[in-house]
Amino acid sequence: MTPALERPAQDPAALAAQRRVVRARLGELHADVLEAVRAGRGREFQRLELMGDSVLEVVLHAHAVRAGPGCPHCAGRADRFTTDAHLAQVAARVQLGDWLERTPPPQRLADLVEACAGAVWVSRRWPGVVALVAGELHPLDPVEQRQLLRGGIALHPQGPPRAREILGAAVLEAAASTAAYLHHREADEGGLSRVKARMLAGEHVLGRARESAWVRRTLRRRHFDRDDVERALAEDLLAHGLASAITIAWPLVS
Repeated sequence: MTPALERPAQDPAALAAQRRVVRARLGELHADVLEAVRAGRGREFQRLELMGDSVLEVVLHAHAVRAGPGCPHCAGRADRFTTDAHLAQVAARVQLGDWLERTPPPQRLADLVEACAGAVWVSRRWPGVVALVAGELHPLDPVEQRQLLRGGIALHPQGPPRAREILGAAVLEAAASTAAYLHHREADEGGLSRVKARMLAGEHVLGRARESAWVRRTLRRRHFDRDDVERALAEDLLAHGLASAITIAWPLVS
């Protein structure tokens, strides 16, 4: 692993300059998450990283099922695009993190991408996350950006196998990560991971789904499994956009 390269100690004016760079790259952020991203380390940074990972997965899986294998940037494979190695390469190429006090090694640079996504998500919701992806990580044309936010996405005929289940599972992951982050303020990254695992347990999700009027109305049958729920969430995202799907998924994991 490449060692971090020390940068000169920062004075108050330099710290203020770093904050301005963060805002210029990511937009306005809540004060606490801005400081976590500016520092590039610490407990809050790790919490944002855990949440941001799942938020990125939703956007890029939604893109993948729309674009299919012909996309020149990801070939319709969000799982490959969101690996640590690839995220680090993208971040290095666009010089994301040029405000940091240290030049991070590749693994930490990938973590920074995820933490930035988490910071933008809690501060600016889906419009901010879509803008971050389109501006820094993966080109998304204006039409696709609107579709991600408002719906109207058509599933590509050559999309990955089980595309709907994969996308719906990503929606559940993002909902659970966000709920864990917001409801467990004192938990560190490990604690959030354990909470998230409980939220995503099969019987927990299915138990909540059986109580959900939306699930009963959408599936129109008494007996269903998790794949059915994930497909329904994916169909809602494709039809109505990111915010609708995450709102529906929230009570299924909380």
